[in-house]
Amino acid sequence: MTDYKEEQEQELEVLKSIYPDEFEEIAEGEFRIRLEPEEPDSTAPLTLALHIKYTPTYPEEVPEISIDTLDGSIEADETEKLHSELMKEAQSSLGMAMVFTLSSLLKDLLTTFVMERNNRKKKDEEDRIRREIEIEQAKFQGTKVTVASFLEWKEMFDKKLADKEKASKNLLAIKKEEAKKLKLTGRQLFEQDESLANSDMKYIEEGDVTVDVSLFEREVDMSDEDEEDTSVLDLINYF
Repeated sequence: MTDYKEEQEQELEVLKSIYPDEFEEIAEGEFRIRLEPEEPDSTAPLTLALHIKYTPTYPEEVPEISIDTLDGSIEADETEKLHSELMKEAQSSLGMAMVFTLSSLLKDLLTTFVMERNNRKKKDEEDRIRREIEIEQAKFQGTKVTVASFLEWKEMFDKKLADKEKASKNLLAIKKEEAKKLKLTGRQLFEQDESLANSDMKYIEEGDVTVDVSLFEREVDMSDEDEEDTSVLDLINYF
């Protein structure tokens, strides 16, 4: 009859000597071993622990295996992948002490995981920098012109130019109309501007001859009548 208890105790002694600082006993037949990657990431440290609990017939059967996160973070699906790899190794190691093999495998998997995560971070950073450079370069390259985009721009430009010319013509017409309204005859200026009449009145003193404007108006009327009579006579002589 196989003494499973003795085999388990012998393995525990070996593990404690191999991992003096990493081994942590939790209860009888239950313990965990702290593991770090070969090249830890100081910016995002990650420390896992291989959690083992012996079954009564271990190593003839697979022990209870779990993974504890002691430092940092790891996604649940990643933890599941690591656990799946450990279970495959445990199945192939049945009948012999396997904890050291499992802990070595987990350390290798953890190292690979951290390296891949760092590579992804590095690639993401490179992609971010490349996108920023492309954005900055695009500012100086401008927009590529196609036939369709040029025709669209020209249509808009012609419309703006026509609207501007129309507005200029309307403004000119308004200014001409205002100027026409503001243009006055000499008599209108004389009647509206009292200063013109007053400027002449200061030269009129006592004793000066008063001018009767109506006389001039009468003469003008008579001259007009004479011109009309002359025109009639000319017409009669012509016929």
